[in-house]
Amino acid sequence: MSSFFNCAAYEDVKGIIRLEDKVVFLALKIKAKDTDMNLTLNLIQTRTLAKYLTAALTQIDFTDLVDEEHFGDLTVEIEHDNSQYDDAEYAWAVPF
Repeated sequence: MSSFFNCAAYEDVKGIIRLEDKVVFLALKIKAKDTDMNLTLNLIQTRTLAKYLTAALTQIDFTDLVDEEHFGDLTVEIEHDNSQYDDAEYAWAVPF
C-alpha cells in the first residue's frame, strides 16, 4: 500500500479529464512543485465521486471566501478524443 499527499490549495493546477471507453482518466499537474497526479476510475466510480463532491460543496458558503488572492487557480480541459491534442503538450499525462 502506498500513500501520497500533496496540498495544491495555494498552487496553480492544470487538470485534464480524458474520456476513454469505459474509464475516466484524471490528471492534475502542479507546475510550481513539479508534481503530477493521475487517477483512472470507471464510470460508476467517477459518477459517485462527482455526486459526493457536489454534495460536500453545497455545504460551503462561498460568499465567506473574500480573500481570493490566497487561493491557487485550476484550469481543466476535457479530452474526448486523444488524437485532437498535440502529444508534446500533454506528454506529462500518462496515456492509456
